[in-house]
Amino acid sequence: MPDEVTKTKNLEKNGAYIRGKGFCHQRDSEAEFKRVEGQCREFYPEGELNLVRKRRWYWEIAAEDVVKVADFCFNTLGCRFSIATGEDIPRGFTILYHFSLDRLGLLINVRVILPHDDPQVDSLSVLGRGFEWIEREMHEILGIGFRGLGDTRHLLLPDDSPDDYHPYRRSFG
Repeated sequence: MPDEVTKTKNLEKNGAYIRGKGFCHQRDSEAEFKRVEGQCREFYPEGELNLVRKRRWYWEIAAEDVVKVADFCFNTLGCRFSIATGEDIPRGFTILYHFSLDRLGLLINVRVILPHDDPQVDSLSVLGRGFEWIEREMHEILGIGFRGLGDTRHLLLPDDSPDDYHPYRRSFG
């Protein structure tokens, strides 16, 4: 019986690592990647799905469809929510919602762009409480409004910080 090191070396040579599932054969997962890609393109054809790398995709969608697309990632694809990141970029605010499809080791980054003059988007907290903290953080440091997010108390800044104090905005300071 081969030891764990030998098994790992053989699997690394002949397969691909799937986080949480160990190693699988690349040829076995190719069809699954294509199936998931097809599901995404069929579900939301107006979005721009970029397969940057085999296991990292970017899916740019309209901000008004974020709840619909996130629900699809959860309930149809079987993804889990990893985290979301927000950034103030020249053309607006971008939010990347990072969804992990662990059985394939795939990270689907759902991107929305919000205008500088009215950065509002629907809260994903309707899908689960796990979104609340990161949305509160982005609200606080970037000033992005999340419609339907009930609790907007400060997490990072002092409680007496002014409402228009958003230190991660390009215009700050």
